[in-house]
Amino acid sequence: MMIEPIPDSTPVHDSTTVGATSILLVDDTFVLRERLSTAMEQRGFRVETAGNYEEAVEVFRKRPTELAVLDLRMPGKSGLELLRKLLQMASDTRIIILSGFGSIPASIDAVRAGAVNFLSKPADADDILSAFMRGDEPSVPDGAVAFPAPSLARNEWEHIHRVLSECGGNISEAARRLGIHRRSLQRKLRKRAPEDPAVPDAPEEGEPDA
Repeated sequence: MMIEPIPDSTPVHDSTTVGATSILLVDDTFVLRERLSTAMEQRGFRVETAGNYEEAVEVFRKRPTELAVLDLRMPGKSGLELLRKLLQMASDTRIIILSGFGSIPASIDAVRAGAVNFLSKPADADDILSAFMRGDEPSVPDGAVAFPAPSLARNEWEHIHRVLSECGGNISEAARRLGIHRRSLQRKLRKRAPEDPAVPDAPEEGEPDA
């Protein structure tokens, strides 16, 4: 299948501005991986790609890269496990984690494991390269730990969709792993993602705290 280049204006960053010539892209979604690969090649990078942990380790062993972009949730071992492995193999590799289930706890875990930044999907080539450029700045906003924890309903929703993704969209297998009936899972999947608790507005000057 031929992948059409992504329509793009003049790139914000390229291999010269980022200060690297090679990048590894790891995502289990082929089309997204190839589209991003095309965009990075247009920006002057040698691009290596892989669809899971094992492929990525093998590719990186043969052709190491200066940068890496890893999907957090993949079948098999996760992006965080891959992050740790790549840093064992080459500690100076700069790595960004991408996730379709973006959250503050996940970003904190990624940065603590050694990522230079964490981005929620969808993210295009310029988003990713800009995040590499910000790598020396704090990757988790100040005060992030003060944000309210996700609600139980939100945590359940994210967990269900992670398991479903790991099962390749197979509802019966996901229901088996979750230990619930298939029809119960179907009902849960029809629901929209619950909102996280709202962050209270800071009191204006002169206004008493609640």
